[in-house]
Amino acid sequence: MKRILVVDANEAFATLLRQELEGMDMRADVAASGREALQATAAADYAMAIVDMGLPDLPAAQLVRAIRQEHPDLRLMVIPLEGEEIPAELADVSIQGTLPKPFFLPELPDRIRQALARPLTAPTRGEEAPARAPAGEAPPDVLPLMSRLAQEVGAEAVLLIRGGELVAHTGRMSENGVSALTSLVADAWRASTRVAQILGKEQLRFEQSIEGAEYLLYSLAITEGLILSVVVAGKVPLGMIRHRAKETAEEIRRML
Repeated sequence: MKRILVVDANEAFATLLRQELEGMDMRADVAASGREALQATAAADYAMAIVDMGLPDLPAAQLVRAIRQEHPDLRLMVIPLEGEEIPAELADVSIQGTLPKPFFLPELPDRIRQALARPLTAPTRGEEAPARAPAGEAPPDVLPLMSRLAQEVGAEAVLLIRGGELVAHTGRMSENGVSALTSLVADAWRASTRVAQILGKEQLRFEQSIEGAEYLLYSLAITEGLILSVVVAGKVPLGMIRHRAKETAEEIRRML
């Protein structure tokens, strides 16, 4: 009997999927978070893991990459946030199938069988997607802090940037958007450093907020060159964002 791991924080959806898989004579387990999924895949042998891309505690793309690295023989399906295409940030990872939410029940058996039958090779999509470096040197407990901050202020994205390079991120923003913001924040940091040098002063701190029609970007330095940035859509007060971002920055600083 094949054993499948369902990774989804939506209890009702995960229960429905588990019941349908069991009706296909498969054994199905449910993990409600990324951390539970890592523990489950380390403790048991699964034929396949089905991972929702909207997990609350860890960026799902990072979880998928970690599972693929640790379990190269495991089939993987993902549940995209929209549509049924493999997310762009996973274009260079061997993914065997997708499952849209909600899905059409009669289609499920074929989708599962096809995913289990597909080879464990990286997909081809025109030009090969460049390999992405591991997420810097961030302590493993940083991501839960960033995810908590994103939930508390309703952030579209929370970024951790070191020396102009993205260390870690979480949220709903696209990879292209995250990349553009990383460059913007890094440029602002370098400009601030140059101004301090011209004035003959030591740059003791970096803090910046940029407000547009729909978004607000707030950034601050945790240590020299390590920047925490928060992108929020809507009318969340800047004071609240600053307060929670500074608390999170202090927690991260204590880990370093």
